[in-house]
Amino acid sequence: MALIVLALALGAYVYFFKGNFGRLRELTAARPPGWRRRRYRLWIAKAFVLFAGPALLGLALLGRLDALAMLPEEFETLAVAAGYPLPIGWLVLEVLAGLLVGALLGGGWALWRRRRGKAPAMLGDFSLLLPRARGEMLHAAASALAAGITEELYFRLLLPLAIALVTGNALIGFVAATLLFGLAHRYQRWRGVLATSAVGAVLAFVYLASGALWLAILVHVLVDLNGVLLRPWLGGMLPRV
Repeated sequence: MALIVLALALGAYVYFFKGNFGRLRELTAARPPGWRRRRYRLWIAKAFVLFAGPALLGLALLGRLDALAMLPEEFETLAVAAGYPLPIGWLVLEVLAGLLVGALLGGGWALWRRRRGKAPAMLGDFSLLLPRARGEMLHAAASALAAGITEELYFRLLLPLAIALVTGNALIGFVAATLLFGLAHRYQRWRGVLATSAVGAVLAFVYLASGALWLAILVHVLVDLNGVLLRPWLGGMLPRV
């Protein structure tokens, strides 16, 4: 059954991204009012259908829905190596403090460059995903929330678990899932792939060290909100509110 679930998960991954990168270029073209907002809603729906859906179905087929709330036993050895169980309260504070400092530094840098007439520095080209009107900002925020929920269910839980069950090695599962997570962002070019792979590794560490998938989801959402709203806004890449 684990092999079937893994095939299902990989099939959903391929289908989600098939042709998606070429269609992203459509966002640069002139479109009727509301077209970009409809695209945001489509991506959100696809994420829930092709990431969250297979994740929940796969866990149900494996009889492992309890993994939504409990760290799977297959991950325990790797989790202990990551420091599990770290005190969840302190870990939350440390993660939030790190994100806040990173957002302030990144935002300050973007603002400094903007005031000197320099283009914003970005680790990867995701400008196509940035909102271009005030009405798109809420949709961009919703996309960040959807990505945090659906991608963590898929890349930090289902995919590593299915691979671990097939190979008997959780490390292989997390390495493969992290690489696929990075490749999923190849529209951001090679620097974006490297950056998102690094973020995926950090999210895997947060999950393993805490045993709390919800914390990885929270971190993912905050990272995405910083990337698509806060830093671009400070860098003058978004419409002023």
